[in-house]
Amino acid sequence: MDVGSVSRVNIVLEISNKGFAEGKIVRYFSPLTAAGVLKSLPVQRRAYKFENRFVYIETDLALGREKQKSRFKRGEIAYMTFHGAICIFLNDTFSTAMNPLGFVLSNLDLLESIAPGDLLSIRQGS
Repeated sequence: MDVGSVSRVNIVLEISNKGFAEGKIVRYFSPLTAAGVLKSLPVQRRAYKFENRFVYIETDLALGREKQKSRFKRGEIAYMTFHGAICIFLNDTFSTAMNPLGFVLSNLDLLESIAPGDLLSIRQGS
């Protein structure tokens, strides 16, 4: 158990009027990216789904490439540098290179149910 851990930060992903999921941002996956994303929280934007591979929200962040990888597993969270988006993977997939950020711990099925127009908010958890 990592209560009070400085390397893993709890987050809450909430879809308006539908529910929430819990996750973690792991600082050592991409330290500069994690710091930028955490500093920008809370964020609330329209959520989009890309080919049932991942859900993403656009951000105002402009962060560079860091420890990028192209193969992601279901539930992983990453930052897409060229689009400034936070992505949550719904399936194991090969994708464009992204900065790994963390993972979803619970209720990933809720994120699969995102519909056009849904608002997704991400904030630090407790």
